[in-house]
Amino acid sequence: MFFAPKGGHPQYLTVKRRPGDVGTTQGVRSEATEKRLGDFLAEREAAQAAVEETGQALAEIVVLYRRLKLPVAMPKPARILRELDIAGLLGDSLMLVGTNAFAAYEIEAGCRFARGLDETDDFDLAWCRGAQISLSASSDKPVGSPLMKALKTVDASYRINERKPYQAIDKAGYEVELLVAPSLFRTLSREEVFSPMAIFEEQEWLLKGRPVRHVIASRDNRSCPIFAPDPRWMALHKLWLSEKPERDAMKRPKDSAQGNLLLDAVSRTMRIAYPLDTDFVLDLPEMLRPHFDRWASARGFVPARPGTVPMR
Repeated sequence: MFFAPKGGHPQYLTVKRRPGDVGTTQGVRSEATEKRLGDFLAEREAAQAAVEETGQALAEIVVLYRRLKLPVAMPKPARILRELDIAGLLGDSLMLVGTNAFAAYEIEAGCRFARGLDETDDFDLAWCRGAQISLSASSDKPVGSPLMKALKTVDASYRINERKPYQAIDKAGYEVELLVAPSLFRTLSREEVFSPMAIFEEQEWLLKGRPVRHVIASRDNRSCPIFAPDPRWMALHKLWLSEKPERDAMKRPKDSAQGNLLLDAVSRTMRIAYPLDTDFVLDLPEMLRPHFDRWASARGFVPARPGTVPMR
């Protein structure tokens, strides 16, 4: 915000909202516009001081976080998730699914269990707008492609992969995929440039239960917000993927290991918030019940009655 001449006339208060903006005028120079500029400069100075103070506090927190050897996110996924959170999309319209979400499950469990199984070269997001787990109560459809807008803020080279129209890819080859459960396909914008396939019924499973929401540190010492599916449903989804005929054979062992480790963690340290009781088991679809039964049988696990899970 500044004063600038326009067309040979007296100076006008001018506002630029982004780099490259030609600016809009807010009135000729006067006592009122001078006060408005003064107020703006004071607010900007206060905001800059707050950002600097917050940055220093974050740096101290990250040092302690890293010393505790807590799970960390890769820098690129963390940048994407921060931008989605800033845009108000994380938890409202999108949630993180797949391997990148496991760091949040480790924080929720209070232990490390996915060492060596939390590395991935791609990034999967599931559309959750309109689902019961969405943090937004609004039924308004988003305008345009909010995900692509966020991705281009992170890296302007992102474009839709012509061979996989549900996937965006940047110049380095990093892939971001958008998955949508059939029941939520109607909540996508008609202007959406991603073309996800609404044929995967298994995406419905990730919309059940109670999602996990945490903020972790990234390897470049920044913050990384995560909104991820209920760990019970994610674990069983992974076990089901490990036997899905169309699944890449190279990914199946990792899917199986992740699913078993996550269910183990839920049964040990997350059973209060995420009980594996008879109500949960009876709610499982037929395709998932055998996976749960095999896991429970191998560990001698017997689901408790609802409300009888011990506190310790």
